[in-house]
Amino acid sequence: MKGASRYLLDRWVGGVLLTPSLALLALVAIGPFLYAVALGFTDLNYALPGRDGNFVGLDNYRRLADDGVVWGSALTTLKFVAAAVTLEFVIGFSVALLFYSHLMHRRFALTLMLIPMMLAPVAVGLLWKLMLQGDYGMAAYYLRSLGLADEQSALLGDPRLALITIVLIDVWQWTPFVTLVMLAGLLSLPREPFEAAIMDGAGRLRIFLDVTVPLLRPIIGLVVLLRGIDAFKEFDKVFILTGGGPGTATELLSIYIYRVAFRDWDLAYAAVCGFMVYLVVWILCTAVHALMTRQGGARTYRATSAGPSR
Repeated sequence: MKGASRYLLDRWVGGVLLTPSLALLALVAIGPFLYAVALGFTDLNYALPGRDGNFVGLDNYRRLADDGVVWGSALTTLKFVAAAVTLEFVIGFSVALLFYSHLMHRRFALTLMLIPMMLAPVAVGLLWKLMLQGDYGMAAYYLRSLGLADEQSALLGDPRLALITIVLIDVWQWTPFVTLVMLAGLLSLPREPFEAAIMDGAGRLRIFLDVTVPLLRPIIGLVVLLRGIDAFKEFDKVFILTGGGPGTATELLSIYIYRVAFRDWDLAYAAVCGFMVYLVVWILCTAVHALMTRQGGARTYRATSAGPSR
């Protein structure tokens, strides 16, 4: 009886101590989210008379389904996220393997590599906008000197090159994050599965595919999830560099929602578009969580190994 009372007391005290944090979370996160969802069922638009937040049901969602501009922005966002996250992961994982295996004095080299990640996105946007400026930008000058760009080219003004340029800038800034996390994952791996694989006669490629990658699967999922979510809501750099242009070549969903909400003042429709972004990110989180909870690690190697080599 005494143990049961102690258990109930601990649970009650824990609930009381958590109450302020839960209330703050509801105030700054859950409350605005529910308000935005409810706003999507109204016609609130500060730029048009008579649209004072009247209930309109699913009209905004039907408008969303027929809006080719927003789906174009969604496609541009998917291209940006897929290209940026893939390049960041491949390059970051490769550099992490290099640091882990061969590079001496990796602390100093890693510190230098982390500098872009420490810069504010606004500062990165302003820095690269100056460097890519056609007349006096340093990056533009060297590209012309190497024959990679002509005198009239403008990387941020060319619809064919603007999105690629922004992807590469994002890769420059956030590849160090992937390297840091993947290197931490490599340094935390247990040695026993690798020793068992070596004793079984497995080569480096086999060890990498059947031991290293399965053991790192939770870390890989975490990196892809964090970078994917962050890339989906990218705004600062793109807004400073191109503002969504030229035309709509770099108009991500975040830029489109900003334009609808704070230039057209169509808050109800902007709330619906923002909710669509939430659904996409939720699907991404669900897929990555499924990947992270799959069984892997050394058991994967044991299941696929045919036995020790003779």
